[in-house]
Amino acid sequence: MAVCCHLPLALNAPPNKPESESIESTIQLVEIAKIRMDGGTQPRSKLYEDVVAEYAEDMKQGATFPPVVIYYDGKDYWLADGFHRVRAKEAIDEKEISAEVFPGELRDAVLHSVGANAAHGLRRTNADKRRAVIRLVRDREWRKWSDREIARRCGVSAKLVGSARKELSAAFPQIENDDQENMNPNTRIAMRGGTVYEIDTTGIRQGTQIEEKKPRRKRTKKKSEIAQPSASQSKDVEKGDIWKLGKSHYLFCGDPSSKRFQKLLPSAVGLFLFFLETRDNWPQAIPENSMNALLFYTSYGEDLHLETLRGITEYCLSGTTDANDPVVMVGLIDPSLFILIDELECPCYCAETDPQRCSDALTAWSITNQISKKVIDLSRKCA
Repeated sequence: MAVCCHLPLALNAPPNKPESESIESTIQLVEIAKIRMDGGTQPRSKLYEDVVAEYAEDMKQGATFPPVVIYYDGKDYWLADGFHRVRAKEAIDEKEISAEVFPGELRDAVLHSVGANAAHGLRRTNADKRRAVIRLVRDREWRKWSDREIARRCGVSAKLVGSARKELSAAFPQIENDDQENMNPNTRIAMRGGTVYEIDTTGIRQGTQIEEKKPRRKRTKKKSEIAQPSASQSKDVEKGDIWKLGKSHYLFCGDPSSKRFQKLLPSAVGLFLFFLETRDNWPQAIPENSMNALLFYTSYGEDLHLETLRGITEYCLSGTTDANDPVVMVGLIDPSLFILIDELECPCYCAETDPQRCSDALTAWSITNQISKKVIDLSRKCA
């Protein structure tokens, strides 16, 4: 029997294996239909179809692959490592796959996944590494860890963690501030020799001054939480405009039923996001090409706590989409949602009827230092 050499087993356990010796794994044959892959445990920015095809062909030739890694919570099997292998098994109509199964919950699987492939398997891209870091830095608990601890878990440099933390803190101020009542913002959680302890980073941040604690954002406070760029960064948007943000996002200022917007949309939609303005404008039906949908309405209007909205949107995106799955968004209640969706590696197509909200979105986007330009519609210009 041939032995596949694509995924050599590492001599040392990956960084995120359970550190307690009391947690033991077992090798099992697990039904692929029972494996959950929708919990945000995908460690890569995207799956490579050519790799899936190559693995599938090797499997048909009798090659043996290492077991995938799964965490079982008594109800669900959460895939933590081995997405290409599972997809390859599905491609050749296999119903089961060999798996190393650990007792644990979804969060255990996520924590394992961020370091998966650091020492074995298909080499990670910079986008893969960044995705892993972002996953921990955005988490309410894990972001309290020191840069060095997060780097150890993800198998990356502490410099990358610090850079990602800084960027996210600028785009989403609540990442540093929402836990300040319970924890000093200059305190980080670290681990050494199996012991968890706090470290004070006050004197470590060279060249920066420690800011006074800001009060927690109150519901009555109007948006936005995003720092206001200079006036030169703001852009005027008119009804009917189409703007391209970055390499893969589109913002249409107008009715979502417009033919101009409909022409932009992909043939398949990973997630349909609909932010309702009033109780009366519920859509008649969810588009047939949408695999998942989130319809959101709040009576708070512009007084909505944006941190709450972003959390709902992020968890929905993480739980229902893979990297590169298109997202269609109707309504732009929070101007920073494009930034959030971009961080999760999904292209976004948005329709917003209010030109001011569209302009706010472009202003917020400027913090990413990516392009935003108006798309010229030649047919409309000649009409």
